[in-house]
Amino acid sequence: MIVRNGIIAAVFASTALVSGAEAAPAASAPAVVLPGELPVQQAKSLIRDFFKSLGDDDDDGFVHDDHYDWQAYRDSTSRKERVRDYLRMQNEMQKDAFRAQKNAQKEMIKRQRGW
Repeated sequence: MIVRNGIIAAVFASTALVSGAEAAPAASAPAVVLPGELPVQQAKSLIRDFFKSLGDDDDDGFVHDDHYDWQAYRDSTSRKERVRDYLRMQNEMQKDAFRAQKNAQKEMIKRQRGW
């Protein structure tokens, strides 16, 4: 946890240094986008992927949220089909968990026996 806080502090410090090099407009000044320029990205989106790679496994089940079009799926299927798909995914996840546990137990037994 201390390492993560240090990394976060370093990222924010480097972000502040980079943004400090440019003349920052006043908060009340409207953002002006010239015709040939790209709109400015928020700092949150610049470092989002960096934090995802720190080892947080909380959102492993929802990795597909970044590129999956839920509205198109909802519009093209009935509620009955969506419930069936959800239950099938739950069964598959449970089987995967059991399989992983079984493989971990096999590996532990092999290590204990020196195989």
